Amino acid sequence: MNEEEPLSADACRGFAVIARACVEALANEPVEEVVDGVRRAAQAVGEARFDGARADAALRQRYYDRFFVSASPFFLPLCESTVRGAVEEGGRLRYAPAGGARADHVLACYRVAGFEHRDVGGFDLAVKTLKPDSMVAELAFMASLADAAAADAEDPAAARRAAFLLRQFACEHAAGWFAAAARYAARADDDFYAGVCTLAARAVKAVAA
Repeated sequence: MNEEEPLSADACRGFAVIARACVEALANEPVEEVVDGVRRAAQAVGEARFDGARADAALRQRYYDRFFVSASPFFLPLCESTVRGAVEEGGRLRYAPAGGARADHVLACYRVAGFEHRDVGGFDLAVKTLKPDSMVAELAFMASLADAAAADAEDPAAARRAAFLLRQFACEHAAGWFAAAARYAARADDDFYAGVCTLAARAVKAVAA
């Protein structure tokens, strides 16, 4: 982690755009507005994999299979505690239970910054089942820090603090499991949601560097 060189306001703004597009994609059914938001965010960083994505019935079914149907071969519990603790058994991944010390630390980080993960909006079932250490919640938290860090003209000291917290959280939490989640998603199918995880992982890696 490069603590000597703070994140620039432009870097924070760019990260916030990508993070929010990914939050919308993971917390909502794939309507055209959501898919287009991911497409535009990806294109801004030179990524064209979403150019042909369509908000159709097949993608909607895949959304359910990815995040709500635990018996589905595409199911992926996008939580830090479950992904970090995943083990491979007989060629299949077994995810760890949600919760534990890391999830508790994530909540502590939220409290320090005054962030409430339960305020994240989205599809009713996604919101009801949202874990504090989910990719959705962690991305929303980091986006809020990025917004504060980008507002350096209003309060430079607060902006520097937010930028430091963003990089620290990315290093201690998100960067340690987003890439793994993307790989696990792609093992089942390198689909739209695997791409969203990859986009999020790359964005986090950039702010953690």
